[in-house]
Amino acid sequence: MRIVLPNSKTIGFDQLVSAILRTDCTPVPINLEFQVRMDDELIEQLKEKSVIHVTDDDIPLKIIYAIVDDTAIVKDDKQLKIGSFIAILDGCENMIKPSTKPIYLQNTSIGAALKACGVRTPISEDVPLLKFFVPLGETPTFMIARALVEEAAIMFIDENGKIAIRRLSNVMQGEAKLKLNASSVKWINSETKVRTEVPTYLTVNKDGSTVEGEIKPGTKAQYVPLSDPRRLKNISTALVTKGITQRAFSPDIASGDVFEIADAKYVVLTGAHRFDTGSSGGPTVSASKFWIAQVETL
Repeated sequence: MRIVLPNSKTIGFDQLVSAILRTDCTPVPINLEFQVRMDDELIEQLKEKSVIHVTDDDIPLKIIYAIVDDTAIVKDDKQLKIGSFIAILDGCENMIKPSTKPIYLQNTSIGAALKACGVRTPISEDVPLLKFFVPLGETPTFMIARALVEEAAIMFIDENGKIAIRRLSNVMQGEAKLKLNASSVKWINSETKVRTEVPTYLTVNKDGSTVEGEIKPGTKAQYVPLSDPRRLKNISTALVTKGITQRAFSPDIASGDVFEIADAKYVVLTGAHRFDTGSSGGPTVSASKFWIAQVETL
């Protein structure tokens, strides 16, 4: 895995211990956890708020957690130091901090809501949004996740390192990036899982006289105040994990990509790419794991 420092140098495999790069269909669509054998240069370069770049697309990530520990290993009369770091997509760091002011938008879009929350990452695709509100002191990721649910949409990092927001109805329409044999997937076939993860919803009309929505036998139901039939249908639509597949190290595949398996299409909900160099005596590991999902509506 290629990790480029702020000074444009690449961390060598003799110093990189392990790294896990995750992409996900969530308000913070990419993050990296990694460990490094530290020297004076790396101690200076790898600090909180430092921006590094990963993959061949040079996606910028900002370090939000950095800790350096001494180890019991001595090499060349020096005690080795191991640094542990977490980095997220640069420009999204305000999403994980409690809001310093209330935010209220009407007749807007999810992309505009992200910008209002302090996101600086470019947005390539967007979806309209009726209302958006973040109370003072609330973490914006929760409110963005709620907005995505209300509009039956997901957000992910595209191939150019930009944020893409796409409706679930359009997710499967893209060309398949990879075709797999069904035997290479560990399938999760559980009707109970669908019924518990995708509830039905009820609401009361503005006039208070009628109830919108319906409770279907065997499904979980929840009450949502002041909603409408369109949003009720949206929040009863979700991506449900159908299987897990593991492959050789494939960092070019990310969340939002489409797989074709046995003539059916699936979207990558989460992708995790692990790379262990074995530089500290452990085994060498390079593999990718993908959680694939389909759209379910109750």
